[in-house]
Amino acid sequence: MNRRIICSIAAALMPLLLMFIPDPLLGQGSTWPGTSLAQIIESARWRFGALRINASLALANAGYDSDVYYGYFDEATPDFTMMASTPVQVLVPISKKAVFELNDTPQYLFYGQTEKERAWNNEFAGRFHLALDRIYIQAGGGASNVRRRMSPELDINVREKTASLDGTLLWQTSAKVSLAALAGYTKYDYGQAALEGLDLAGVLNREEIFADLVTYLELGTKARVYLDGQYGQYMFDETASGSRDARSYGAIVGLAFVPREEETGPLDPPQGNVSLGYKYFDVVDPAVADGSGLVGAVDFSIGLIAKTTARAFLTRDFAFSIYSDGTYYLSTAFGGGISRRLSREATFSYDASFGRSAYPRLEGGELPDGRAYRFSSHSFVLSFRMARYLSMSFLAQLGRRTLGEADPPRNRSFFGLNLTYGVPGGSISAPVRGLAR
Repeated sequence: MNRRIICSIAAALMPLLLMFIPDPLLGQGSTWPGTSLAQIIESARWRFGALRINASLALANAGYDSDVYYGYFDEATPDFTMMASTPVQVLVPISKKAVFELNDTPQYLFYGQTEKERAWNNEFAGRFHLALDRIYIQAGGGASNVRRRMSPELDINVREKTASLDGTLLWQTSAKVSLAALAGYTKYDYGQAALEGLDLAGVLNREEIFADLVTYLELGTKARVYLDGQYGQYMFDETASGSRDARSYGAIVGLAFVPREEETGPLDPPQGNVSLGYKYFDVVDPAVADGSGLVGAVDFSIGLIAKTTARAFLTRDFAFSIYSDGTYYLSTAFGGGISRRLSREATFSYDASFGRSAYPRLEGGELPDGRAYRFSSHSFVLSFRMARYLSMSFLAQLGRRTLGEADPPRNRSFFGLNLTYGVPGGSISAPVRGLAR
């Protein structure tokens, strides 16, 4: 029999075989990632022998968009849109200490009139977890092929393919202190993408390597602080983009609040993460100016009064420009919001966000091509939990974006709904690199 046929049959039968493997006892060590892993396995929605499965059907941004290109063209292009996806998480505990995790998200982007924007997407990730008494190891990788909105510079859908590998080693030295080492590799490929003379593939195809050393200190049972030292390396594919090759050095201090879903009280407990630090962006080409500055990632919420929660968010980091004359820029977005529970089933939320992109000045002190990207957005959401595994929300978003110093602002609005049925995959609380929190 043909070897390819044999492999296909084996792959098809493997999930069925796993359904009949006896259920292993939980016991993922005493490290905090191991404890989180055990909780995710225990709370999985479906169980078939050794298999643990979470899955959902999601319809997102189903509604009317006043301009699907958000000011990229002089004339607005309104359309009706929808994004349908079926995220699936499969957990396979093969022993008390070892677990395989698979995540796959097929997705379809629908546009009513703008047919060329319709697209199939997929994101896949697989990881192996080994949780010993004081050691936690995670190794895996992933691949994605998605058409998504590019960046503040180019807020339209662009096809992006990535392939990645990553690994984590954590040592719980005591009940309060743990040390972690992380490594990651990602390859970005933009195919033959070219827009209005912009050769995205030639400018942005690259490989990135990161290495992090992190120290964690537990603050009781509700929070942990950490110090993260990171090294990054960026290597571009095209010879013409060799001047973009760079290295980065960062030091980040953070505060992470440990999820406590069982905790109840008159006020919602603090949740989320706060990461702030400093990064030096070293461009290898001596003719290109280096960059440095404060960076951060904040996603934090806390109860103010009964039934009312406030939140704040911030992202600030270096990114590579889509333009050949702008090697990199410093992208900043920040904002906040408030949510009010109207009843056990209904919640109303409002969020405001603002952002800008800062470019290295040219020799004369001016910006490259006069670019000065700025945006603001206001979002209103009314959410309902219609059943235990069914939720729906109505949303309205009003946005304004400025492309250049001399350009008039471009407006965009969206009105629609989101619908989710099922149980999305659980997120394991484990070390992550840099600002990806």
